[in-house]
Amino acid sequence: MAKLKFKVLLTLLCLGLAASQAKAQTENLLQNPKADLKAQSWQASGQATIEEANGNRCFVVRNGGSFFQDVTLPEGAVGQYAALVGRGSSERINLDGAITGLPYLYGYMMAPGGPHDEHIFAYLQGQRMLGSAAFVGEWVKMWGVFKVPEGRGSIRFFLNQARRRGVPHNGSAARFDDLGLYLFATEEEAKAFADSY
Repeated sequence: MAKLKFKVLLTLLCLGLAASQAKAQTENLLQNPKADLKAQSWQASGQATIEEANGNRCFVVRNGGSFFQDVTLPEGAVGQYAALVGRGSSERINLDGAITGLPYLYGYMMAPGGPHDEHIFAYLQGQRMLGSAAFVGEWVKMWGVFKVPEGRGSIRFFLNQARRRGVPHNGSAARFDDLGLYLFATEEEAKAFADSY
């Protein structure tokens, strides 16, 4: 009987530990990721506002405007994988496939001390960070997964509007919502989470 109680206790302890690890891995490090608090915790540049779309607040950029937020990475982040995720939509879809006007996520991996070139370890871009919608107003998933290098300090998380050389902005809006920055122990876990976001 004592052995059975011990096994039950050990099983509950292991389940609790697994649940706490899962919670730690899925904690969103961004503040105000859904614009519920308007632009609080975000810095705006150019034409960047908070607007309502279908009764829901979201981040909106026009004519190359942007938002960004600096996130200090926690102890133990080195060697883990940062997943940058979000949803985006655009008022502009170019028939020739030009990216101008589309929403895209972007980032810097920075050492303590700020965003100066000598403090930037990596530019977080590519993968599925560009929101490629099939039609105007379609909300699409955007994400990228990046390993946190030695000397980590923070990640600057950008909400940008893409532009192809020779194709100017025309005042159309790119919208962002449901943003997140999460850490995972493995690249596989981070990609699986981002893909199912």
